[in-house]
Amino acid sequence: MYMAGTKTDKSQDITQALDYQSAIEQVTNSAIYLVDAKCRIVSWNRGAEAITGYSAAEVIGQPFLKFYLEQDQSAGKPMEILHQAARQGSAAEEGWRVRKDGTEFWAHIVTTALYNDQKKVSGFLKIVRNYNEYKRLDNQRISLVETTQQQKRVIIKQKSEIKNLERQLQRASQKARTAATPK
Repeated sequence: MYMAGTKTDKSQDITQALDYQSAIEQVTNSAIYLVDAKCRIVSWNRGAEAITGYSAAEVIGQPFLKFYLEQDQSAGKPMEILHQAARQGSAAEEGWRVRKDGTEFWAHIVTTALYNDQKKVSGFLKIVRNYNEYKRLDNQRISLVETTQQQKRVIIKQKSEIKNLERQLQRASQKARTAATPK
């Protein structure tokens, strides 16, 4: 049972914190990192390195903005997400992000505001998942739907043309019969 304030519980807290940090470090399919109140990266896990290509030494102390496309940076999107997370506790988004090598990847990002004892934002926890495969499959699905809709329009148009041709053929046939009938 957890009892706050006892010496044993403080050592348990430290052990739990170390275990927690170790667990985060070992996650490789999600980038998990902390950003301080000045928007600088202060922690970086293996997943962040795997997804972005940056080592911890390359990004610790750097602004987290480097992962956003230039047009998103210019539009103020990174700060907008932080403000939203500060107001609501967290903010989720999807969008293109930039790797160290300049390639882009589709990401799902959850940004959670972290508060100090005075209830002021002290930083943010960011969890980033590479959704490139989901984006590719979604684009493929959208393309198939669009192709199906186009084919449906072509079929409807062809049916209409066939009906028009049938009517023209009936009229021509009727004229031919009328002309062939002796008067």
